[in-house]
Amino acid sequence: MVEKTDRIWSRRAENPWGNVCALPYDRCVSYQSASDLPSFRQAEQALNWLRMVPSQRAEAKALKQRMQRLEALVEAFYDLLSDKHWIFHDHLSLTVVETILAEAGQNADRAETMLIDHYRDSDQLTAMLLPLRKLPAMRRRLQLVEKAREDYTVGRYYACVHVLLSVMDGFVNEFETVRRGLHARQPEEVHAWDSVVGHHRGLAHAHKTFLKGRTATHEEPVYELYRNGIVHGSILNYDNVVVATKAWNRLFAVTDWAFAREKEQHHRAAPPFSWSAFAGQVKDFAGFAVEQGKINRINERWTLREYLPGSDSFDSHPARQGSERLLTWWVRRNYGSMSDLLTHDAHARHGKAIRSEVRRTYEDYPLTEFDILAVAHDMPAACTVTARLHRASGPPATVSLRWVREDANSHPKPEPWPGEWRLCTWEPWHLFAHEGN
Repeated sequence: MVEKTDRIWSRRAENPWGNVCALPYDRCVSYQSASDLPSFRQAEQALNWLRMVPSQRAEAKALKQRMQRLEALVEAFYDLLSDKHWIFHDHLSLTVVETILAEAGQNADRAETMLIDHYRDSDQLTAMLLPLRKLPAMRRRLQLVEKAREDYTVGRYYACVHVLLSVMDGFVNEFETVRRGLHARQPEEVHAWDSVVGHHRGLAHAHKTFLKGRTATHEEPVYELYRNGIVHGSILNYDNVVVATKAWNRLFAVTDWAFAREKEQHHRAAPPFSWSAFAGQVKDFAGFAVEQGKINRINERWTLREYLPGSDSFDSHPARQGSERLLTWWVRRNYGSMSDLLTHDAHARHGKAIRSEVRRTYEDYPLTEFDILAVAHDMPAACTVTARLHRASGPPATVSLRWVREDANSHPKPEPWPGEWRLCTWEPWHLFAHEGN
């Protein structure tokens, strides 16, 4: 393995972009650390250029520190939790992981308990689920994912596990032209290019337990996601929060693998490397690094701000005003105007069909009236508007409308950067998933 790894890494001498995956995908090896990711090495090269510009040295130093923080967190996470087959994925909050590692010390059981608590936090799980809608094959399965979340919330762990296992198998089967579910993939087939789940103690490592089968009936409690044994009925005692949470953990890791596969395909189709293009991109990277550094500082200083009816801040908040327009148009069945408030990502996915898509999803949920109850501005570029909705049939429902302030490239941007508040959780089945609250 070392010899093969060294042979692949040696290609960087010919290609400064770190295109380590010139070999066929199924022969790509796992990364020994986060610093081996191609994007990580590309960023290091850009930093070397930034250090040559006196005005950019402070930002280059800050960015380097953030990269070192990520690398250290990934390694510390796996040092403590890889034996329990937890996977570090892109949906995890770095701050949460840092807190877990600091408070748990070397106690893996304590770290596991804290990590599970993170998944059981409804708001955190919602935030982790948002990017999944970008994958069409997963978007078709989000209603099942939502049912799994309901089961998870009330403690029906056995049901949550089965639903998520079926979602993962079906998603992987549909995602690629080679029709094979996750259970039919060998560990070397789930290596993720340029992704933290491609770590040698990540998805491929945990996948070995996923495939492990048992012929004899096993009645003792298990705490691993033994897919084959669970699905085929030979493992009976898996109804616990640990296995259910590992199913969520695996779902997010698998979607990271899918995003990595898409990114790899785009990378292969990119023009050949040229120094002039590289210099231009370094210039762009410098501007991005400065801007992102400022945004990060705003994020770090931000505290939750709640606005209630009767205050000027509530009335003037753009997300409250957007919710007012959205819900008014919903009452009037003006679906075309409603679609104008959705994220750029939603428009990119549906294109010219976005209006008919909104009509299709909303026409079975006629709204008669509404009340906007609160605005929770919990992040500089994101907030949640709580509203009480009254429909033609069924009891009133309290729903959460998640708004993001984004630029034309779908990047979250707080003030004073240019941006618009747009609705990111918009499907009515999602809004009404917890009726009666």
